Order: sequence, then structure tokens, then C-alpha cells
Amino acid sequence: MSTPKPTVRVKAGDSTGASARVMMQGGMPRTSYASADLGHPSMLGWMPMSQSADAEWLRDRNMSTARIRDMQRNEGWVKSGVNRKVDMLVGGSLRLNSKPDALGLGISTDAAHALGRQIQSKWFDWAEDPIFRGDAERQMPFSGTAGLVAREFTGLGESLGVLRWIERPGWDYRTAIQVIDPDRLSNPMGTPDTDRLRGGVEKDENNAPIAYHIRCGHPFDVFSTASFQWDRIDRWDRIGDWERPKVFHVYDKERPGQSRGVSDLVASMTKLRMLSRYSESEVRTAAINSTIVGAIYTQLGAEYAADRLGSDVTGGTDWKEFNTSRADFYKNRNVLDDARFLTLFPSDKLEMNTQPRETAGYPAFQTAFLQAFAASIGISYEQLSMDWSNTNYSSARAALNEVWRGVMRLRSILLWGFAIPVYAAWLEDALDAGTIDVPKGCADFYDAPAAWLNADWIGPARGFIDPVKEAQASALRMDGRISTLEREAAEQGQDWEEIIAQLARERAAMEDAGIAGVVTDLTIVSATDGQQAPGGKQGKDKQNAA
Repeated sequence: MSTPKPTVRVKAGDSTGASARVMMQGGMPRTSYASADLGHPSMLGWMPMSQSADAEWLRDRNMSTARIRDMQRNEGWVKSGVNRKVDMLVGGSLRLNSKPDALGLGISTDAAHALGRQIQSKWFDWAEDPIFRGDAERQMPFSGTAGLVAREFTGLGESLGVLRWIERPGWDYRTAIQVIDPDRLSNPMGTPDTDRLRGGVEKDENNAPIAYHIRCGHPFDVFSTASFQWDRIDRWDRIGDWERPKVFHVYDKERPGQSRGVSDLVASMTKLRMLSRYSESEVRTAAINSTIVGAIYTQLGAEYAADRLGSDVTGGTDWKEFNTSRADFYKNRNVLDDARFLTLFPSDKLEMNTQPRETAGYPAFQTAFLQAFAASIGISYEQLSMDWSNTNYSSARAALNEVWRGVMRLRSILLWGFAIPVYAAWLEDALDAGTIDVPKGCADFYDAPAAWLNADWIGPARGFIDPVKEAQASALRMDGRISTLEREAAEQGQDWEEIIAQLARERAAMEDAGIAGVVTDLTIVSATDGQQAPGGKQGKDKQNAA
């Protein structure tokens, strides 16, 4: 039995044969990789284009973001998902814990610590100013602005803003934040994209953004002439060798050369729309079905109808007079009267609606879909639906751990794209205004900006699922020297130095009031053998006795 010879097809113009496709007989693969097989039944008609990141997205961005905003306005699941991610990224506050690098600044550790506390105090004055002078639009403190940036970043895939320089009487700082709708970032007068200008972002020869072209008004504010004007804003304001940030553009860069952010919602938008329409249809049909009590049918036969209407059975029947008399009979009459007797027109019959609407499969379908949707945007199904009825501690904790890793990644993007540039601009402003006392021998800000800007950012608390278990675990980590009070406090949205200072004040107040028996040690019981862990109070007493 001879082996069939393969048929080799070579792409036209390819002299090397590198694009050859070998067509084998007897059911053998037509390509080396099945993913490229154009003849496979599951691949028929699937021929996506291979394009750059900008070519794929910029053409479709406006319609996609308009639909995303519509779903955020009208779909509870979408709004819930975005809210949950914003709550985990920023929540009610985004706090600075300044930690200047002593070695990089050439000062002692104590001097660096004192400098950091001073910077934090001045930052608080600016960030939490009660009359919002740090906001160009005078509406929110820094935490509120961070929440708005996180909402745009989470929902639309990108957030845009400008750091304004605004002089205010009696105010030491000139830095003010203005968040801008990303729809306003576009090429002037709708000119086509080029190698150096894409989606309103102007780039240099290395593909680095150097300027942003921002409309003076939203493109669909037709009542405003500013919609037809653009401002070109440099990304940096050069001061000697230092480049002061002027524009922040926050997005998750998923491909090289990507100029604009893509929302996670676009991957599930089609299915979200179908679920929305399916849900509306189910609810509408169930509502209609519940309002129909029954139907009235006539028992009038053909012969009787011909006799009553004076028509020939075979010649057609004029029902106008008959229907008029039926309508007059039922007019202003309660069919189901108070005595519960039926009063019907002669020959009519009442049939009650006893056919229920079959909706047993809808909840399971909705749950399965929302589980997939929650996974696509990086949160758990329980967070999205607020349904914890079928969740135990272990599964909830595992889900939270997975979600939290994604949240920390997105928070890092939010920090380096928004918080750190704002902090850099403000600190340079504060040093220029002389509101911060610089230690003797400290390096200049322009010479060591990274050392000056070194800091931790404290976001919302991760939260407890089981407070007892997790408090014990936290104490065990610190007792085992694998964690610190600073790290444990930051995970719960607290500043460890504030905790220590407050504990000291409370202990002093209790001692002054003569309150004895102040408990300061945590008793920890091992989950395996019921024995008290060495870090507990009894363990400390044994160590002291020894």
C-alpha cells in the first residue's frame, strides 16, 4: 500500500516557501498548528486581522466607550463591578506615608524620619484642604480626586488629567489637579493618525509621549464653541535637568506601542448586552403573565351565529353587530362580582390563567454568566452579586487572595501613573515655596528626586472575613518576624505610627484615671493542638519567669 503524496501550496511571491501549507490526505492536519487551520469546522470564517495596538483600538474606541458608559448608567451589574474595584483601589482614602531614603539624601536615619513626618504633615494640609484648593475645580480633596481617577481607569480603561499651576492668595502651594474626560483627548480637527500623533497623543522618535492634544470642550457639547478648539499640553515642564509632570495618563499598557487604554469591559460587552435583553424579556413576560387572570371565549356555534346574525353560514358572517352587543354587555360590568357569581354574556365561557411562567432555568443561567463576567473584570462573583449564601470561609478567603493580587497590580499602575507624579509636582512646589525645612547636608531635590519621593501609599483596608482567625494570624506573623506592625497596619488602611501614638495616649489616660489591668498582649491558641502560642500572654509570662 503506497503512501499518498502531500500537495504543497506555496504562497504567491514567496520564493523561500516559508509560508507553505501542506495539505495532507487521510484526515491529517492541513497546518502545523491547528490554530491556523482555515479549513477546520470550528475555525471557518474566523480570520481576524493582525494589527498594531493602536490600529486595533483607536478606530473602535469612541463607540466602545459610549456603550460602556451607557451600561454603567443602566446596568446594575456593570455599575456594581466598577464600584467594587474602585472601593478596593482607593475606597475612602489614599494616604501618603513618606519615607525619604536616608542614604540617598546623605543624612541620618533619624533626620530622614523627621523629614518624612514633616512632609506628611504638609502633604495633609494640601491634600485634605477643606476648601479644596488642591483641586483646580474646587470640589474634592486628593482622596476624592483619586477615586474619580480610579473610576475612569476601571470603567473606561484610562484616566487623564492635567496638573495646573494656580496662584491663590494666602495659599502656599500652586499645584492643582484637574481630571479631564478622556473623550477630549483627540487629534486636532479629527486629522488622521500618524507615526507621531495617535489618538491625541504626540510622540517622539522613541514612541515616548511628549505632548497631549486636548479639546477645550467635550466633542458632543455642540452648544459650546470650545469643542472645536484644542490645547497642546506638554507632558513635562522642563526646569533645568528636572522635568516637572504636567499631564498624567493612567492606563494598563497591554501591548508595545499602545497609546490609549482599553477597558476590561469590552471583552464581555456583547454577552452583557444579551444578558440585559434576556433579563428584560423574562421580567416583562413574567409581569404580563401575572396580570392576566383569565380569558373569555365564546361558545357560539356556526349555525347559531348564522341564525342570530341573519347570515348564511357559507356566505360569511358579519360579526359587527354581535361584537357590539357583547361589548355593551360587558361595559361597566364586573365579571367577577362581589357575590362571586359569574355573569357572562350568553354562550361565553371563562377560562382562568393557570399556566405559570417557566423561569426555573433563569437563575442558574444568570449565575453562570455573572461568574464569567466577574472573572473577566478581576473580582469575585460574591463581590459582584453580593450573594454570600453559598460561600464558606476557605473559599471566600481563596477568592479574596486571587482578587487582591489583581487589585495590587492595578493599584501600582494607579500609583505610578497618578499619585507619584502628583506627589512629585507638589513636593517640588512645597520646597520651592519654603514650607519644608531641609536638613543640613541633605541632597537637593533635583539631584535625588527618587530619594525624596520614596514613600508608601496606604489604600483601603483589605478587610476581615473571620476577624478572630485573621487577627491571630496577623499576630503570629509579627511574632514569627515574617511581618511588621507597619505592614499589618497598612493592609488594614492604618498608619502604624498613629496606632502607637494613640495606644500611648490611651495607656497614659488609663493610668491617670487609675484603671488597672490594661491588657496589651494577645492570647493566641494554636488551631492544631489547642496549646497557647509562644507569642501569647502566658508564653511571655513563662519567658519572664525563666
